[in-house]
Amino acid sequence: MKDRIIALLRWSERYTQTDMVYLAKGGFWLLLGQIGSVLLGLATAIAFGHFASQDTYGNYKYVLSLAGLFGAFSLSGIGIAVTQAVARGYEGSLAQGFRLSLRWSWGVVLLSAGAATYYYFFARNAFLGASLLVVAFLLPLLNGLSLFSPFLVGKKAFVRDTAYNFLNALFPVAAVIASLFFTHRAVFIILAYFAANAAADALFYLLTLRQAKNAATDPGTFSYSRHLSVMGIVNALADKVDSIAVFSLLGPAQLAVYAFAIAMPEQIKQLVKLVVPLSLPRFAGRSITDIRASLRSKLVYAGMAIFCAFLVYVILAPLLFRVLFPRYIEAVPYSQFYALTLILSFASIILSTVFQAKKRVREQYVISLATGAILLVALPVLTFYDGIGGAIWAQLISRFFNAGISLFYYRRFKEESAPARNVGSP
Repeated sequence: MKDRIIALLRWSERYTQTDMVYLAKGGFWLLLGQIGSVLLGLATAIAFGHFASQDTYGNYKYVLSLAGLFGAFSLSGIGIAVTQAVARGYEGSLAQGFRLSLRWSWGVVLLSAGAATYYYFFARNAFLGASLLVVAFLLPLLNGLSLFSPFLVGKKAFVRDTAYNFLNALFPVAAVIASLFFTHRAVFIILAYFAANAAADALFYLLTLRQAKNAATDPGTFSYSRHLSVMGIVNALADKVDSIAVFSLLGPAQLAVYAFAIAMPEQIKQLVKLVVPLSLPRFAGRSITDIRASLRSKLVYAGMAIFCAFLVYVILAPLLFRVLFPRYIEAVPYSQFYALTLILSFASIILSTVFQAKKRVREQYVISLATGAILLVALPVLTFYDGIGGAIWAQLISRFFNAGISLFYYRRFKEESAPARNVGSP
């Protein structure tokens, strides 16, 4: 049976132009892990939807958004750099990446502590003040310890990566759900989330560290991760500005509605993003000519699958919300509207993986800065005038522009013999 399945996969390669055996082996475990993560996220959303008020959930999401934004002011690009280095045999990059991540976490600490001081003493918001102090202490550790997953992806150890990531996600989810049974005070829920995350990350980092077969490090890791991190600031701001704008302009209750509206499309998008860990190690070892030879057909087939997923979700969304999130029925039309981002995001995800694998720093700078600038302008303006619907319009506009400019640069992408300077300076 195994031989017949392999033969069938090899036969399909003439149409897909893809190593289907590699895709099936790695993709199966990554898909299994992502399904587990989706189920855990769904369990968390159901718990908040039934046991917490909209204000509590809105405050919780706001703190996580600020943490995501502040986390960008560290060496946030080190994960991709570690994957790229490990894929080329530099397994000492895990410990190297951890040290670099801690050394460059001062931005996270300063911003989190500064925001905590502002909210506690000037805005008179003790909840945000205390929550951001938790972020200041624990987020730098989380950033460094979580590098176990990029290391395993670089090793193509997808089975181990799936198991570790599922268990790693299970710890904070269990802690948050348990805390909801004892308190509705968001500060304790935040503390439970970050403390459980830190404990889980520490465990799996230490287990992974023992698997490094050599201490070799890539001298270009810091330089490349530095550029990725600068781009990450813009990307994080663009990624979190929606929650910050909705919270600031509409309040925590409306942020809760918005968060539920985008939750399931975002989980579907995480399944799409499975192409990144599968493709990044492969693209890193292939020429752009080889990549071009097969990528067009992959984009067409996968794009058709994404469009079908979009249609299925639009049809099923009302039923899913009535069953799972009855308090948030008002989010259904917003969620169906937001699902359009699935179609627009797919090409961007694939093409950005090519740019990352080939260390095309200049292109990544231009794409992230231009797309981020559009979103930063459009989101607060459209949210102010049209509420949650305006926030979603801003997301669609920025995703459309991102896909267009990514395709423009990809079509101009020449063989990578000349642009070694891309690694050094933008």
